[in-house]
Amino acid sequence: MKLNPILSEMSRVEKQFFEWYKEFDPESAYTEGVSECVGKCFIPSKQKLAVAEKKLKNIIKEAQNEGQRRILKSYLTSLKFNEPYMVPSHATSTFFSHLVKEGIVPEHLISLAKEVGEALEAYAKLLADKKWSIEIKIVTCQGTDELLGILDTILGETNDESLKKSLTLLKEKTWKYRKLYEVKGVKNGDFSEIYPILQKTRYKVRHKTIYPKLIADKWGYSETPEEIENKAAFWLKKELPSLKKVTRKLAKIYGVKPTVEIVEEELNKRKGIPKQQVLQFVKETRKVAQKVFERNMVRITPKYETKVIETPPYLVNMFPTAAMNTFDSLTDEPFNVFFVTTDPRFSPSSNVPDLVQSLLHEEYGHAVNSSNSVTRFAANPTFLEILSSAFSTHISDGISFHRELEFIEMLKKLVNKKTLTNEETAFLQILKGEADTETMLLENEFLVLEWRVMRFLRAICDVRINMEKQSVADFVEWAHKETGLSEKLIYNQTWIFLESVGYAPCYSIVGDVIRKLQQLALKKGISLLDFNTYVSSLGYPAREIFEQRIREFINKSAKVRLKS
Repeated sequence: MKLNPILSEMSRVEKQFFEWYKEFDPESAYTEGVSECVGKCFIPSKQKLAVAEKKLKNIIKEAQNEGQRRILKSYLTSLKFNEPYMVPSHATSTFFSHLVKEGIVPEHLISLAKEVGEALEAYAKLLADKKWSIEIKIVTCQGTDELLGILDTILGETNDESLKKSLTLLKEKTWKYRKLYEVKGVKNGDFSEIYPILQKTRYKVRHKTIYPKLIADKWGYSETPEEIENKAAFWLKKELPSLKKVTRKLAKIYGVKPTVEIVEEELNKRKGIPKQQVLQFVKETRKVAQKVFERNMVRITPKYETKVIETPPYLVNMFPTAAMNTFDSLTDEPFNVFFVTTDPRFSPSSNVPDLVQSLLHEEYGHAVNSSNSVTRFAANPTFLEILSSAFSTHISDGISFHRELEFIEMLKKLVNKKTLTNEETAFLQILKGEADTETMLLENEFLVLEWRVMRFLRAICDVRINMEKQSVADFVEWAHKETGLSEKLIYNQTWIFLESVGYAPCYSIVGDVIRKLQQLALKKGISLLDFNTYVSSLGYPAREIFEQRIREFINKSAKVRLKS
């Protein structure tokens, strides 16, 4: 497999960081396509973390521009923030990457098992003197259970005795690690089990001192925690009435009570897809949907490759609805994996419009953003700007979030369009089923608005929980009363972010930035396709640089248009 041409253009500082990356984050480097990092895991002892920090600080001193400095500082901030769920969760992802990329190769998995075991032992010593809230303990239990789950999966599929021995030993070490953070009553790790515990304890997660630094330096927000909460609260107050209005309209058509939960239940009855058919529905629908989205929303690199799989049982805690992971970004054969969750214990998409929303968000938001960026389809990101850093999720989720709003506008245009392509006709029919056009539009608008409200809640939750304003149970109860969304949905869609402190606000915060810039571009005569394709190809620079490049693109494109 050849390397991505971007690697041949690395600056001196980027080359130095690449060597650091391979040494101190070999798991991510392997996932990105660095074959020499196969079977490796960083062992976070106090000594190794000190060496990693010193080397990275020296690289930062040599940064050639603010963009490099901001990205490198994000890695440094992440390096210095350590909590007990991190190693088992990272290990699960790394084992999964090995399975996706090469299947079961005993030699590599034996090496990985050995190093993961050493990492768990080193992390236990590193964090031994710290006290953790019950929430962090539960998240850690869930993380170790995910690791145990994937180890059992490999054990069930291999006949190699040496590998079985290594994995069994790692299971023993993982159980030992889990017992350090054990919470009585946590076995399956789902809502029905954990939420009652949180309602009884109502502890607060102790992140108040570190949270402002994480959102500023790791994730690159220009807003303070208070500003993030205020913005999200404003958007919630502004858009919640729209959700309630659409809910009333649909309820009237359905002949049910006008609450979000009851309307959603009825939507599931009318447009529900049986659990065993969900994966096939997504695979078939995307054949049509991709052509529709590429014609109307965003152009896609010819090297686009995405695989759709059902979320494995050991990953459902992490992906309660759906998710997308990237692989081999540093090679010339990058690809993505789109996870579709079907486990009813969590929050799976189970009806036609909701599954299409997941497809839209994960594929034509995240996956296209990644593929367009790493292939430099319509822009020229640097090596540092194509890595899956904190900045990558920060920007990609903003794009995906706004894409949902674009989707509703696209549907309204399609239903009023005189001449449709075969794919557009087929796509509308998939969404309509036996309903009329008005009902179809309302159903899709209902789900988009519901998810927008959920993303505003995620931002509010992230600030309130990590700034110790509310317990998780207090927040879920408040949000349920405020919005009408079920406690289970709110819990599932906010709890997962406890192990990604500062991540959750990016949907609404960056999505709103993109919305405003897109409106400016459209006013200046730039097409939606041109704007979205460029933005989706920019990679993941620091946010202010991301915004600056988009403004430069708008001004340049507007001048070209005037001349022509």
